[in-house]
Amino acid sequence: MIIKSAINLEELWNIEPQYFPNMMKFCLDRKRRVVAINEEMHNDLEIELYEDGSDDHDIFGGNIMKSPVSVVWEAHPNINRNKELGIGSGRVLTDQATIDELFDILKENIR
Repeated sequence: MIIKSAINLEELWNIEPQYFPNMMKFCLDRKRRVVAINEEMHNDLEIELYEDGSDDHDIFGGNIMKSPVSVVWEAHPNINRNKELGIGSGRVLTDQATIDELFDILKENIR
């Protein structure tokens, strides 16, 4: 599901189906500032963004944890983004400036 207008975090936890009891996967487009959320796999979210006009080089992913509420910047799309940023090739984002920018995009879409 691509978020079309800002949504409350509590509303997200009520969306069906819920694939994981304490976590929701998301991918976002850094350039377009768009978030896709709530699929079983990050790959499914990437495909939604591609079909909506996103470019591969702009997509990052992670998980929103329910309790305690937190964001984990770990997902398959991050592997290539980390390589492009020159900070390794793992699934976890470690560049704090990038994380801060992406977190701002999340907060624009999820309140």
